[in-house]
Amino acid sequence: MRKLAALSAMAIACIATAAFARPANVSLDFNGSGNTLAATGFGNVYTPDTTKFNVGGGKLTINTQGGDSFGDYENDPDTAHNMFYSNIDVAGFPTTTVEARVNVSSLNVNFHGGGIWFGTDQDHYARLGIFHNTFLGGGPIGVELLRENQDRWGGATPPGQGDDIVSNATGLGGTSPQTGSIDAILRLVRNGNTVTGSYSLNNGVTFLPAGTFSGFALPGDPQGLGSNTIENTVAHPLAGLKVGVYALGGPDPQTPAVFAFDSFTAVSTPEPASLGMIGIAGVLAFRRQRAR
Repeated sequence: MRKLAALSAMAIACIATAAFARPANVSLDFNGSGNTLAATGFGNVYTPDTTKFNVGGGKLTINTQGGDSFGDYENDPDTAHNMFYSNIDVAGFPTTTVEARVNVSSLNVNFHGGGIWFGTDQDHYARLGIFHNTFLGGGPIGVELLRENQDRWGGATPPGQGDDIVSNATGLGGTSPQTGSIDAILRLVRNGNTVTGSYSLNNGVTFLPAGTFSGFALPGDPQGLGSNTIENTVAHPLAGLKVGVYALGGPDPQTPAVFAFDSFTAVSTPEPASLGMIGIAGVLAFRRQRAR
């Protein structure tokens, strides 16, 4: 039986390795130390400022500062600092779930916020965060799902010419200045070309909706959702996706808020047919062993 189990495991591993050789998942618990990119565990960062982030005590802590991911058309980086990310390959993975636990404090200035994001770059992404806005009903603190699309995404609604921003905001209440802190779990799910945001304020017991939109078609996506080009001349990388965290201050850098992330995951789910192949491999290994 031990030999059978080993053969089955080897067969499954071979199929899985062949089909999913490139990374499609990220899992970080921020157990490093210091203010370097390596300490965070992420693969890269837009506009790093080592004086405004630190890893310690099992948390990646980022202080907001002036700047935003909304910026120059097709010219990265934008003005946002410390926008961390890792690259994953989602070819053949129709669903990707990105999730982070975060503690938020001192969130008192309009348009300061932070959370999670995924996209191909700083001009084509979805982001879900906790932010401050005195104009928000039920505010001044809320949860917001944003999409930026600086060119034509296949399947986008509307088509997305120029600057296409979709925003869904949910007020959380609170006071300004903020007293205490907020513990939240933020979750972004890409299912084909539909993106859904949700959040939990009770340690994941229940998740509340934070908005949804369609039209998030990745360039070269094997699901046939359409190609993405910059002014129809330059193609984005095939099926690539950046996943990460951010904390930014918008146009007003005063009185920084503090976002302390204590976990981050990005998990991609393969095609049902791929899962079936793994199952078949195990069955075939079992039959070969029984035939001996």
